[in-house]
Amino acid sequence: MVARWEASDESAAAFARRIGTGAATLYRWRRELRRTAGTRGSGPALAKLVEVRPTVVAGADERFEVRLADGRSVRVPPSFDAGAFGRLLRVLEAVR
Repeated sequence: MVARWEASDESAAAFARRIGTGAATLYRWRRELRRTAGTRGSGPALAKLVEVRPTVVAGADERFEVRLADGRSVRVPPSFDAGAFGRLLRVLEAVR
């Protein structure tokens, strides 16, 4: 990535934004690669990098849980519709 950034005509900020990282990350890795190359004296060292991406764990529950006054609870997904949820709560509170 550092080599691609340096070969591009983009600023660190623009390149980083395009690849989904921060400019500070590019600068840090460039500094680290230069430091490593200086200690070995044979050009930049090749590093093994592993890309880590967050994943949803199978079975993980990302829902919000709301506990009603009488102990009942309602679970809704993070993308709930506020209007529909409000109507649902009103109905549940009326049915005690």
